[in-house]
Order: sequence, then structure tokens, then C-alpha cells
Amino acid sequence: MKKLLILLFAGLYFTACTSTDDDSGMPEDQEEPVANCDVIEVSGTINEPTVWEEGFVYVIGSDLSVRSVLTIKPGTIIKIRNASISIYEEGKILAEGTADKRIVFTSLADDRYCGDTNGDGNATQAEKGDWVDLDLRGTIGSVFKYVDIFYAGQPSGGSSQAVSIGWEQSVAFTFDNCRIAHTFYQPGSSSYAFYGSSYMKDATVSKFTNNALYDNGKPIYFQGYYQLHQSNVFHNPEEPSVKNKYNGIYIDINSGSAGLSVNWDNTEVPYVYEQVNLIGGTPTATINIKPNVIVKFSYPTGGLQSYNGSVQLDPTAILTSYKDDTHGGDTNGDGNTTTPANGDWKGFRVTDGGTNTHWVNGPNILYAAN
Repeated sequence: MKKLLILLFAGLYFTACTSTDDDSGMPEDQEEPVANCDVIEVSGTINEPTVWEEGFVYVIGSDLSVRSVLTIKPGTIIKIRNASISIYEEGKILAEGTADKRIVFTSLADDRYCGDTNGDGNATQAEKGDWVDLDLRGTIGSVFKYVDIFYAGQPSGGSSQAVSIGWEQSVAFTFDNCRIAHTFYQPGSSSYAFYGSSYMKDATVSKFTNNALYDNGKPIYFQGYYQLHQSNVFHNPEEPSVKNKYNGIYIDINSGSAGLSVNWDNTEVPYVYEQVNLIGGTPTATINIKPNVIVKFSYPTGGLQSYNGSVQLDPTAILTSYKDDTHGGDTNGDGNTTTPANGDWKGFRVTDGGTNTHWVNGPNILYAAN
């Protein structure tokens, strides 16, 4: 036994783990799996400063509440089954791995990390939705660097996510060099691998850089005025053909955007607007749609609106239907089942806020009703 850690409201036991070969058929996420870990079972609430160390696998089999500072050292493995990790306003997680020693949150059935922790041989394999999520519920300043978050998204409360930003103050976070992958997707729900919510709108507060999202349903959702850093990718860096089924940047715009300005400049995947109304700038908030960017609209009543030039559309950028596979790929993930048609979305309207209003047409505005 390497070390005894005492956690408040946590039951602990230790056992040896060995490495097994990965025959799951999934792309490798780590070239050199961690082996020979001691097991620590964790449950209940963390109410005092706690440190999780490399060389152990921390097993979470029921919901865990973090109400103090939980520091997770590089190389630490956390395995979860049917549980959520909720981080409250008096708590935070400081999970700072390194390029050589990544921190891993994964399924209890994932034998690639610390071996066959659940002791069932090959009877079970890691599957999407084996655990619920990392839920930032009021925490301020949680940090995740060089962290892998695999096989989350078990449906809970009508949503299916790997990371959820549920409270406004929780947008003060750092996710850097993380991989979010193999998240369960539940159609017809609030199902995004990384749910930034409408509160995620300031890149100086919500630091999301150098991350890879792949093998998910819809990879990410946030307020449309959030400036997404171009270092983020929507494929597996080690196997670029592995992407997301509904590969796009999902956005919404609501109140609280005054004074904001954003460049939509990601060209790897389209920006997708799923709402039923017109999205657009205001006299004090601007959207700049940059060269070669694609924006897709999924509802006939959804579209884009510019107030006195608050939306600037580059001539090489394309506004089109969610069903348009020619531009930006099969974003709605249905193969050839649907095809785009005129009227799939409302159009691009320019207004001065009064009677001077017109719809914009052009070769880069496709399948709009107006």
C-alpha cells in the first residue's frame, strides 16, 4: 500500500491493478496506459482541502459533491460509474496535468487506465454514458489542464453532457489542452459534450484553449458572443478522421450582450443556430463573420439580423441550411436522408430598427425563404 488518504464522507479500500490490452475498437486516447494503481473508493462530500495523487485510481460509484478545494495531481486516474461530480460555490477542482502525465476522468469499465479496476476481465467495456458529468454548479476558478474526460453523458434531468456550466459564476474557469470524447448523445434533449450555456460569453473569463472534442454528438454550445479560440479542434488529433456526429459550434444569443463584439472565424466546422427566431447584433453589440466561415440555420423561422451594420458578413462566408451537406459537411448527421431546400431558414435581414428593412440576397446566402 503506497499511501493512506482520508477523505471526509468517503469509503476507502486498496487493491492492485494490472494493465490489459484495449480491444474496444475505439481509437487510442493514450499511447502508454497507466498500470499498477491502488484503488480508492470515494463518495459523499469533500468538505476540506483534499489532494488526489498519481499512482492511485479513484473510483466514484455515486454522486460526489465538491465543497472545498480538490487538487488533482498529474497522472491521476479517476473512474466513474453512474455518477456525477458536482462542484459547488465554496469548492473548486484544480486538475493540472502535463503533456506526459495527463489526468483522466473515464468509465469504471475502461481497462486502458489502471487496468481492470472493476475486476470483470473482458465482460464489460467502456461505453458512452457510463457516467453523468462534471457539473460546475457555482464554483469559481476551477482549472482543468491536460485532462481527458471520456465516456460521460449519461442522461440526467433531461440533458446529456460531459461538462455542464449551470450557474453564471461558474463561467470563471480554465479548460486547456483537454480532450472531451466518447460522450453519449440523447436526441431531442440539451445534449452537448461541453455545455457552456448562455453565460459563457467572455473569453477572458471562460478560458477554453487548445482542447480537442471528438467522437461526441454535438460537441459544444455557448453564447454566440463568446470568442472561441482557434486552437480548439473538433477531431481526434491522433486520428483526424474521428470527428463528431453533429460536428459544429452550437450557439445562441440572448439578453446581456450589450457592448460585446465577436469574430466568428472558425473554419473547421460550421457555426449552427438552432433557435426559432432571428439571431443578430444590436446597436451596441457586433458580429463579424469572417472569410470562409459557414453558418447553418436549423429552423424555418430562424435567421440572422443586422442593426445598422452590427453584423458584418464577409463575401466568402456562407449562410445556409442545416441540411446542406455540400458546405461544412453532414452537420445534421443524417447522411442523405434530408436535402436542403429554399425556405429551410428565414434569411439575413438588415434594419435600422425602424421602417428601413430589407432582406439580403447573394450567392453566399443559400436556401433562405427571403
